[in-house]
This record gives sequence, structure tokens and C-alpha cells, in this order.
Amino acid sequence: MAEIKQEPMSQKKLEYIRRERTKEMRLQLISFAMMIFLTFIAFGLVALDFDEAFVTPVVLGLAFLQVILQFFYFMHMKDKGHEFIKLMMLVGMFFAISFCVTFVYIVWIGAPI
Repeated sequence: MAEIKQEPMSQKKLEYIRRERTKEMRLQLISFAMMIFLTFIAFGLVALDFDEAFVTPVVLGLAFLQVILQFFYFMHMKDKGHEFIKLMMLVGMFFAISFCVTFVYIVWIGAPI
């Protein structure tokens, strides 16, 4: 079995790693707090019984914002080396939105074929 060769870290490198991890954890906590706040806003809008034409797009926009935050902060899409994954996700979102728009048009707006 292969031996793992570990070299001791210098104090300077150890401090740098701790600072980076602290910064990353702070960003994760801020992102989590923002998502909880956005969820409270969405629940509040529904609970306050505002007009449905106002609440629906706002709640969908907040949901989209939460998806973006989760991709970038919890799934580490902000880090280097994820360009291909980002491209594939964008292509998938393009097709999903295209299908939804097409079927909404066919079912509710357009004339039957």
C-alpha cells in the first residue's frame, strides 16, 4: 500500500488556511441567513394575503434567487474548475424554460394543433 508522506505546515501557511476557512464559513453563514430571510419574506407575503398577481411573481423570483445562492455557496459553484458543470446547468435550464414556455403556449394560449 502506498505511504502518505505528510510534511509539517509552516505557521504562516497554517494561518492562511485558517483565514480562508474562516472567510468561507462566514460566507456560508451569511448566505444561509439570507436564504432564511428570503423564506420568511415569501411566507409573509402569502400570509398577509396580498393580491395573487403580485405575490406569485415575487415568490417565484425569491425562489430563483435562493436557487442561485445555493448553487454558488453551498454547491461551491463559485470556485474554480466548475465551468463545464455551469455550462451544462445553463443548457439544462434553457431547455427546461423552453419546454415550459412551449407547453404553456400550446395548452393555455395557442390554438390547438
